[in-house]
Amino acid sequence: MTTPRDREPELRDVIRPPVGERVDAELSFHIDMRTRELMARGMSEADARAEAIRRFGDFDEVSSTLVRIAGRTEGIMRRARFVREAISDARVAVRMLKRRRAFAALAIGTMALGIGAATAIFSVVDGVLMRPLPFDKPDEIVSVWLTQPSLAKDPAIAWLAQATPVGNEDYQALTRDATSLRDVALYSTGGVATLSTDAGTERIPVLNATSTLLPALRVRPQLGRGFTRDDDVLNGPNVVMITWEAWRSLYGGDSTVIGRKLTLDDKPFEIIGVLPEGLQIDRTVDAPVLWLPALRDSFDIPARHNRGYRALARLAPGVPLSTATAQAARILRAVNGDTLLGARVDVWQRDQTRTARGPLLVLLGAAGLLLLIACVNVAVLQVGEGAARAREMATRAALGAGVARLVRQLLAESVVVAGFGAALGLGLSWFMLRALVALAPERLPGLDAVALNGRVLVFTMVCALVTGVLFGVVPALLMGRAGATEIVRSGAGESGRGARSAQRALVALQLALSMALLVDAALLARSLRNVRDVDPGFRPEGLLAVRVSLPRRFGDDPTRAFTDGVMRRLRAYPGIEAVTAGTHVPFVSGSTSSPVALDRMDEALARANARHTQQRYVMPGYFEVLGMKLLAGRFFAPDDRAGGELVAVVSAAEVARDFGGVWPIGRQVKHQGRWRRIVGVVADVKYHGLAREDEATIYVPFEQLPDDAPTFVIRAASAVTNRTALAALLHEVEPRATLVSVTSVPTAIAKSYAAERYRTVLVSAFGVMAALLAVVGLYGVSIRSAKRRTRELGIRLALGSTSSMVVRLLVNDAMAGVAMGLAVGIPAALLAGRAVSPYLFGVSAKDPVVFVSVAVALVVGTTLATALPAMRAARVNPAVALRE
Repeated sequence: MTTPRDREPELRDVIRPPVGERVDAELSFHIDMRTRELMARGMSEADARAEAIRRFGDFDEVSSTLVRIAGRTEGIMRRARFVREAISDARVAVRMLKRRRAFAALAIGTMALGIGAATAIFSVVDGVLMRPLPFDKPDEIVSVWLTQPSLAKDPAIAWLAQATPVGNEDYQALTRDATSLRDVALYSTGGVATLSTDAGTERIPVLNATSTLLPALRVRPQLGRGFTRDDDVLNGPNVVMITWEAWRSLYGGDSTVIGRKLTLDDKPFEIIGVLPEGLQIDRTVDAPVLWLPALRDSFDIPARHNRGYRALARLAPGVPLSTATAQAARILRAVNGDTLLGARVDVWQRDQTRTARGPLLVLLGAAGLLLLIACVNVAVLQVGEGAARAREMATRAALGAGVARLVRQLLAESVVVAGFGAALGLGLSWFMLRALVALAPERLPGLDAVALNGRVLVFTMVCALVTGVLFGVVPALLMGRAGATEIVRSGAGESGRGARSAQRALVALQLALSMALLVDAALLARSLRNVRDVDPGFRPEGLLAVRVSLPRRFGDDPTRAFTDGVMRRLRAYPGIEAVTAGTHVPFVSGSTSSPVALDRMDEALARANARHTQQRYVMPGYFEVLGMKLLAGRFFAPDDRAGGELVAVVSAAEVARDFGGVWPIGRQVKHQGRWRRIVGVVADVKYHGLAREDEATIYVPFEQLPDDAPTFVIRAASAVTNRTALAALLHEVEPRATLVSVTSVPTAIAKSYAAERYRTVLVSAFGVMAALLAVVGLYGVSIRSAKRRTRELGIRLALGSTSSMVVRLLVNDAMAGVAMGLAVGIPAALLAGRAVSPYLFGVSAKDPVVFVSVAVALVVGTTLATALPAMRAARVNPAVALRE
């Protein structure tokens, strides 16, 4: 008779019971033991069990406590066991990589390239888009803009449609009536003032702000006080705050600086406070040196209806952006009496980076695509290595390693490769990041904060782990699932049909991704070439723009004596061929616009139909010095001065828009409230960007309506001019004049498309690297494929096949994956082209020339990569091949 002890244990007896069952069994054992003990003392079984349970306490509570403790302990033991096994797998992986140094070097280098590029681009994206601003609860700080959808139809002012600055009236209404917004504040950047010291005058950047700006940011001055509401008044006190950096450089950090005076624009200002170190409001402009009260100038009085400020505020607790936007729109419509006005309330940081967000995400996507291509490349190498490791896998399987164990070991090797690649890629990313920052276009917000920080390191570690699993899972599954019998049957050094199919699919995927990236690069390159080939409408070669500044109050006019004196001295300057002046110089100065009404309209119709037109105030000779083309009429003459007939010259775009393409010589236009006779038509000129549409423009003699100190335009034989000598020349005419800048116009034109060049260079570099990875990967696959088929090729050659037949056989076999990759790559490239389509000029995202060129380049490259190993294999001696 067989007892339970003699029977073979069943599977359920071997499996370890759950923690709860084991705890219950242990507690029951203790109760049974106590019951037997009490029964030995003379108690009945029922009484003994009842007493044992009573003495034990609450069984369920003790059980749950022990289950929790046991579960925690088992979890710790499981994690410790996993770590030990992972460390052991990593050590084995390192030993295996040492034996396969060529593969390890290629795989690690490939991953370093992909991870390094992705890390460098992510560092820029993190610094510009993701890193929180250094203020308390930055997500609560919002920008407030007026929106005027009707302006979108007018190219001259279309940029104001979704981002119109606010004015004093708007600020007062929002402060008074907006319950969803707190601490509404105004500020404006880009202003300048002339600082006079014992060493001379200096033009410095300033920021105008209301007294609510620092409270809105939750910032306190380092020393002294901030502005108060008494400073936010017309003709308020002359007070100023200085930045911490200016306090250190100008006053040596002297704590007694509060109360001192400094001279700005020939007026004394009292220093009332020192701002905290590193405070930066607008990351797109140079950091200001001084802060001035915003509402003290007559420019800001409500009667002028001027809007020149950016507004920010804090959201009230629990208020969503949609609610704040709706309330701000109602308030702004009411105060302006315009039912078509709206508002846009957005998170301040996101609003500052909205123009940079799209291009940076495109670059990040390109870097991610390159990283994915690197992963596929290494996966192809891993599959190729599988054939060489067939005997090793067979031995492991024969010794008892299951599929899961083999897969885990192979994945460990992949993660180790990715880890070494990430370590090397981190070093490469440091060099790449320096290049990215050096090549980046100006005014990219937050660029100075870009660095390899903790967030970037976490990103690199995640990349290493994810990519290690990504490129290792397919080879691991292929090799792990093959049992010892199948591996031995396929023969050492030969790969099974599944491995060859997987390798062909991976090659196709790599080529498809490479084609998508190369098409994007080619589209951007062709777009950049189209931009550079645009005729700016004038001759920029040898042109210099000299910007000057005069201290003045609002409404003062620059003196004619100063302008004439400077131009007279510049004409006598060595190397200068011609001189003129104007308020706006192409690609150097800003722009302004005004409504222009046509004749043959009554006043009401003129006001209703007046359309904004770009306005330029220029001196005689402006058109000739710039080399602009006269299409009809005449240029300005020396007699077109103050007191003479009010005249104007218009651009071809103005003629096409308002005059139906008919030359309007002799017609009248109303500009700035005064009628002017059109005396000439000139060709259109690009003022701000080569890719921008031509803008309707009116030119007015500078002396008939002076607006500001002019910018002097010089045509010189040499592009280099002594800045010190020019500054001395200005001081001879006016000691208080300041030389703001000397700019080469061709250089300014090149800077105008710096963002396009930046995108093109980076995406092209990624595309070239992707193509090289694809070709090199295919070359390695072809070499291994030819080596594995040495016996077959020897037999074919021995049976009469020629070398050309062998080459054709190997090339055709490899090109099957290439054809598959191109077939998949075309729709992938069409999809990728949609990402760059907003940044293309003069080329379609579906341009057939680009697609055909990229496809031909890939076919040529992959054909060479497969033909070279095939030609080498075709030269094998049949006898040697058969003997091997």
